[in-house]
Amino acid sequence: MPGYPMLISVFWRGLPPKIDAVYENSEGKFVFFKGKQYWVFKDTVLQAGYPKDMSQFGHGMPVQSIDTAVWWEDVAKTYFFKGDRYWRYNEEMRTMDPGYPKPISVWRGVPESPQGAFVDKANGFTYFYKGKEYWKFNNQFLRVEPGYPRSVLKDFMGCELLPIDPNRQPGDDETSNVFIELENEASTVKAIAIVIPCILALCLLVLVYTVVQFKRKGTPRHILYCKRSMQEWV
Repeated sequence: MPGYPMLISVFWRGLPPKIDAVYENSEGKFVFFKGKQYWVFKDTVLQAGYPKDMSQFGHGMPVQSIDTAVWWEDVAKTYFFKGDRYWRYNEEMRTMDPGYPKPISVWRGVPESPQGAFVDKANGFTYFYKGKEYWKFNNQFLRVEPGYPRSVLKDFMGCELLPIDPNRQPGDDETSNVFIELENEASTVKAIAIVIPCILALCLLVLVYTVVQFKRKGTPRHILYCKRSMQEWV
């Protein structure tokens, strides 16, 4: 959308840069994580008493950091991912469900240490992000759709990805200079340089011709008449 990207601090004041994860919980509040701390916002307002230590979030929560978080409304659970494992969190009880963490391989096709995720509830998919790629996960069949991962830059940012020329020889600093030949512009400048003097010369010839004609024929009568009539009027 226009005006983006935007600094995090402009919209959610009080947040540090480079957050680890964020999700919207069952109460419609945004929960941000970074390192061993977490912040809770209602819309754009930081709630009183935050940030807090991760150990206060709930029993069984990984206390160091997490990679991503996503709330599944259909099952009323929040899933936390870190490395090759994931946790399932009960928002009501504020505790992890028994038997977790489990291996991330349960989410067939989702990479280890995903960096972000969101749920497309209308179509039944969850999108996972990592680096410049994303995975489209089918919530019903619990697997990534065929043809993924795909490029975030191309599908979401609208960037056209051009292949790198393997024959291109980079310079010493691994950069190259680009030279653009402006043949059309040079031709235009030459044409202007020729046409303008010709026009000025033609105007000069017309002026000389007019002066000569005035000297030969004298002042036209209608000019004299206008001069006399103006004098009489004044």
